[in-house]
Amino acid sequence: MKKFMPTLSIVLFPYAVAFALYCISSGFLMETIFQSNAYLCLLILVVIWFAACICAVSTCAVSLRKKWDFVELCRINMLIKTISIPAYLFVFLVGTVCMLTVFTFAISVLLMMFDAMAIVLSGFIGISAVKRSYDHKAISAGEMFLYGILQFIFCVDVIASIILFRKSKKKANSNFDNNIGRF
Repeated sequence: MKKFMPTLSIVLFPYAVAFALYCISSGFLMETIFQSNAYLCLLILVVIWFAACICAVSTCAVSLRKKWDFVELCRINMLIKTISIPAYLFVFLVGTVCMLTVFTFAISVLLMMFDAMAIVLSGFIGISAVKRSYDHKAISAGEMFLYGILQFIFCVDVIASIILFRKSKKKANSNFDNNIGRF
């Protein structure tokens, strides 16, 4: 489980965006944490994203190179995507409210960019889970292509990660049952 510690940064990013939004709406927190500087707030979010991106890419590369357990990788992918749902909902609601006026429309565009940045992070882990599942014949080549694309589509990525986890777990259990039958 220690090898998945870097993936915490992937979950942290959408919550950092939600926290920044909360700070902006709270004058006290914006003043205390960001010295009333919106650019400092944006800079910190970008730094957090770059750190999370490094963690996501390195976790993806290491998991493929060292051939991590595919079921465990699918489970982590599913957890990353489901744990992030509350943050995504909060950011979505704020973005929707901001679209109602011309003056805050730019905030909605910025929030869409942050959401896209967040899904790229979780997509890297999703891609490695999809590839490892394909390597173990839990999914076909066509499914690998489909699930790979779905890792980068909002809302559908959560459903795809759950289905991928279930298929991988079913394949692992059938392999276990087949190996027991050989003894």
